[in-house]
Amino acid sequence: MAGPRCVALLGGSFNPPHVVHLMIAQWTLSTQPVDEVWLVPSFLHPFGKVLAPFADRVRMCELAARPLRGAFVCRAEAELEGDPLVGKTARTLEHLASKHPAYRFSLVLGADVLPETAKWYRFDRVTELAELIAVGRHGYPPLEGAPTFPAVSSSEIRGRIADGGDVSALVPRRVLEYIHERGLYGAREASKGGRGRSEG
Repeated sequence: MAGPRCVALLGGSFNPPHVVHLMIAQWTLSTQPVDEVWLVPSFLHPFGKVLAPFADRVRMCELAARPLRGAFVCRAEAELEGDPLVGKTARTLEHLASKHPAYRFSLVLGADVLPETAKWYRFDRVTELAELIAVGRHGYPPLEGAPTFPAVSSSEIRGRIADGGDVSALVPRRVLEYIHERGLYGAREASKGGRGRSEG
């Protein structure tokens, strides 16, 4: 008899999604005991920063995840709109556990986030509801048994897009096309021609 479906959650602003998000998703699918990876875009930024519209970030995540078999996009935080705890990982996990009682969840956390978990709302509840999968990030102490992924900055990507710079090596091609179609992050229409257009 088959066991429960195992789903790893990879959360973030995804503003925009970039290649390291996909590297982490692929590594998780390839090496961890999970059936699927769900990208979980945040509905609101935890520190109140302005984000591209949620619908645009969901669509960019869908475009980014499309080539990865087993990768999907989860709109759980939007489903909690109006809940006073929207954006809190513990609340998101409670919602998903209630919605998918037969699933078993894991949570992917980067080395840049791990030191902050003591400040999270009900981190004890998070660890009750999900197993943790830690991944390293360049610039932070290495994690035993975990790969270290490059440190790619979404804010730097947005700045380069606004300046007409080339970020085609950092943002999935279809995501970059969508950014230009929608004019996100101040993308310049004039820079759309050729592979070097200003750019997960």
